[in-house]
Amino acid sequence: MTELRHLQLVIMQIMKDIDDICRRNDIDYYLNGGSAIGAIRHKGFIPWDDDLDIMMTYDNYERFIKACREQLDPQKYYVQEGLKDWPLNYTKIKLIGTCFDEREAYAKEEWQKGIFIDVFKMDNTSSNRLLQFWQYACAKYRVCYLMGKRTYKSANWKKKIFMASAFPQNIGFIRRFFEWQSELYNGKRTEFIASFYESKRFKKCIFRREVFGKPLRVQFEDAMLPVPADYDSYLTTSFGDYMKLPPEEERQLKHLTKIDFGKY
Repeated sequence: MTELRHLQLVIMQIMKDIDDICRRNDIDYYLNGGSAIGAIRHKGFIPWDDDLDIMMTYDNYERFIKACREQLDPQKYYVQEGLKDWPLNYTKIKLIGTCFDEREAYAKEEWQKGIFIDVFKMDNTSSNRLLQFWQYACAKYRVCYLMGKRTYKSANWKKKIFMASAFPQNIGFIRRFFEWQSELYNGKRTEFIASFYESKRFKKCIFRREVFGKPLRVQFEDAMLPVPADYDSYLTTSFGDYMKLPPEEERQLKHLTKIDFGKY
């Protein structure tokens, strides 16, 4: 068994525990990004993928964090909650007793570097395209500030400029203003939802709510995991022709630099 395959199987153990939490608490979630592509195109992990991402609506995300805090074994899992336990606005569920060193990792203690699953939150957004873009811009401006707090380093000069421009958010009321604007519609019933905090351009992160709908469970490795009800619309909007394999030179690990599986 290769190291990558070993990693994928350990991630599946984490995913099954997360899925159990969601089932028991009636929390809807979906495989996200490359994990959703893997489910549809490969019936499991993309062969060169070294992580697994899920996403859920704002309401489900809040309930999910609470359920994990109360019901996940704290001796087995570390819930690294976004904006509380680390600077970025999504959560990592980490397996204690393992170590996954990734590029630009963030952990205060060595035991917090476990193999993980990323949990992204989708925010409600306006039906008005202009207001959608304003909310997107506010969210991305927040990300620039949060990436700086994470000590993220980029060779891209545009990213460097945007991150440097985010310094006014060091002032509390300015920071809270952009947080308020980027999450303005949460708690309201809207026609559209958006994944603002992923690395996506504006047109690729806004979706009609019915695209996600009731999760559709499909085969993923040895489990049945949920994808958006209209996964074709979601994946086509996000990736274009998602059934087409990328060039061989792009089939590379994205995160892993060093790993310790511990007892797993």
